[in-house]
Amino acid sequence: MRIGLFYNRDIYAHAALNKLIPQLGGHELGMFYSQRVGSSAVKRDPRLLALAQVETAFAIAPGLSFDALASASHCKEIAINDINNEDLEVLHEFDADLVISLRFGQIFKSEAIALPRIGIINLHSGLLPRYKGVMASFWSMLNDEASLGTTLHWITDKRIDSGALISTQSQPVRPNETYVSQVLSLYHPGAQQICEAVDQIQSLATKKGGDLPAGTYFSFPDSDDIDRFSEKGWRLF
Repeated sequence: MRIGLFYNRDIYAHAALNKLIPQLGGHELGMFYSQRVGSSAVKRDPRLLALAQVETAFAIAPGLSFDALASASHCKEIAINDINNEDLEVLHEFDADLVISLRFGQIFKSEAIALPRIGIINLHSGLLPRYKGVMASFWSMLNDEASLGTTLHWITDKRIDSGALISTQSQPVRPNETYVSQVLSLYHPGAQQICEAVDQIQSLATKKGGDLPAGTYFSFPDSDDIDRFSEKGWRLF
């Protein structure tokens, strides 16, 4: 299959791709990363800006760099500024059978969704439908949930974290660990979810269930939310 990997260049996608790409060796891969994540016009708490710096400017991490992963996949990384407009032709030219979205920072709309022959699957770092949206693990920890996890699902329209469920995996919240370390620990098992889905993707594509229930959508936390997170004894990083 021709598989397009769409991701954000952060520490979590780095961990997942290092696990995922060696197991997709029998497929032709393309690597596409989001130039932006969310709106730059929104002012956020400085602690979130510091978090984003930690997540994207890591100097040393286990595994191959993004460039080396692309080289191992016999392709080049392609930067995507707007997948639904100026960069739609990039997806069209790649002619994917399947697209895998892994922390990709843009919302796929109908024309982009229709291009891959089999479809688009997305790995969300939260347990759906309860935790849709941004920083699901932060909100889970703030709400004293016992577990964190990932949900793999189909993208069928521009609604966020909707579409038919493929699989979930969960693990206990770990006391005394930071938000970053807890989220990072989700991505090796999450990558395994993707591998298992790819192995049976044709069957999954013909047996899609209904869309996930409405659930709850969460946005970026504000200063009060981060204060409460700290008061509970949690640290972002």
